[in-house]
Amino acid sequence: MIFKHFRIYKNICFCRHSSSLSTIFALATGPQLRSGVAIIRVSGSLATQSLLKLTRETKLENFKPKQLYLKKIYHHKTNDLIDQCMTVWFKEPKSFTGEDVVEFHIHGSKAVAGAIFSTLSSFPNYRLAEPGEFSKRAYLNGRLDLTEAEGLIDLINAQTEQQRKQSLYQMQGSLKELYERWRLDLVKSLAHAEAYIDFHEDQHIENDILSDVINTVKTAYNAMSIHLQDHRRGEILRDGCRIAILGAPNAGKSSLLNILTQKPTAIVSPIAGTTRDVIESTIDLGGYPIVICDTAGLRITDDPIENEGVLRAVDRANTCDLLIIVVDISMLSLHENLNEQIDKHLSDLFTIKSSSFNSLTKLILLNKIDLTNENIRLKFQQLNDNIIPISCTLGVNIEEFLSKLTKSIAEKCTEPSFTTPYLTNERHRIYLTRTVDDLLMFLTFINNNQDLVLAVEYLRLAIRSLGTVTGVVHTEELLDVIFRDFCIGK
Repeated sequence: MIFKHFRIYKNICFCRHSSSLSTIFALATGPQLRSGVAIIRVSGSLATQSLLKLTRETKLENFKPKQLYLKKIYHHKTNDLIDQCMTVWFKEPKSFTGEDVVEFHIHGSKAVAGAIFSTLSSFPNYRLAEPGEFSKRAYLNGRLDLTEAEGLIDLINAQTEQQRKQSLYQMQGSLKELYERWRLDLVKSLAHAEAYIDFHEDQHIENDILSDVINTVKTAYNAMSIHLQDHRRGEILRDGCRIAILGAPNAGKSSLLNILTQKPTAIVSPIAGTTRDVIESTIDLGGYPIVICDTAGLRITDDPIENEGVLRAVDRANTCDLLIIVVDISMLSLHENLNEQIDKHLSDLFTIKSSSFNSLTKLILLNKIDLTNENIRLKFQQLNDNIIPISCTLGVNIEEFLSKLTKSIAEKCTEPSFTTPYLTNERHRIYLTRTVDDLLMFLTFINNNQDLVLAVEYLRLAIRSLGTVTGVVHTEELLDVIFRDFCIGK
């Protein structure tokens, strides 16, 4: 048959189903039980039994799907009243997991939840859900693909407005639509290429079909290559923009950290070398997540502990996305060109540990301007755009600095968009890179007039790698890695 190989491939890659027979339950509203309302979620083929037994109802017809009912909840063996709560049934397959789902909206008490858990645990084939198991079942039952599931956990973990937007778009299918479009184009190309191999000599299949395959693969290859050249924007937004504060001892780095965190995060002292280790703090700036690090002052020292702090400062700076360099204005010759003086100061500073950080975006803060006179301040108008004169002590120009910092971070991350989504996960990057590499091998074989059968194998491998991103192709180990980071009730 013409598409024999394609159908075998399709059967391998497109089948996914839940093999679990257990009905699972968990608290869906987090571990803090002392609240007005807590939700216990039950999912599985026997979920409706809990609804009937705990409410003492005899007929499931008494409950309409997706409607809330105020019911008294009883222990099914002792008949003790446990709580009065709202109950709701989501009939499969129109539920989060694709299975029958029952929810009990109980009073947020540890005692109430414990009593219901004890009751549910006594039911045959019922067990406590594992972390992420509800979402895993949703994936296995076709309610989510892997990128949507990862978007869901990112939404749960979102700390800032921009993180919320990005994860919500991903959960709604922004990456899925993009990757699925590419995958379907490649699957079609694979089917046509195999048809050409098997039948072009004896059934007069047009030569144009192979040209169409090559053009489609080239288009997909170029689109994926551009997608990968994203400067890690989505990943930076997901994980937080990492910023290191560098400078000589007593430049005002710790004072700046305290201003940014709006609390005494670091010890401020006139004694040089007070900060000896990396002090890390997470903040929300303009809706963007920032992981900001105060570091030891850069200088040559005989103190082995302080020297270790300097090494850690340089190492941390090399892993960051952006640098804030604090310069003590009293260290400069103010009667000469300030831009040149700052360049020389930074050159001397970075020579200490043979670092230049040329590839990193830098904001330079000229601190302690409160100690200068009016004539010196007139020179500030000549400073480069990335140099901001400030006073940590008096708060002078701090708003201007925060504005420029927010702009720099926004450029690193960009505004999240549904129509132009960015990679958000290293897993995506790994498999998309494999996909691009295999597509390049396919095109190389074609351009060099090498064996078309071998070229098509690279196309098949590319489709498999791309399918691994969305979960069309998966292994149990891969699923365990993805879903283990979920909370238990999700």
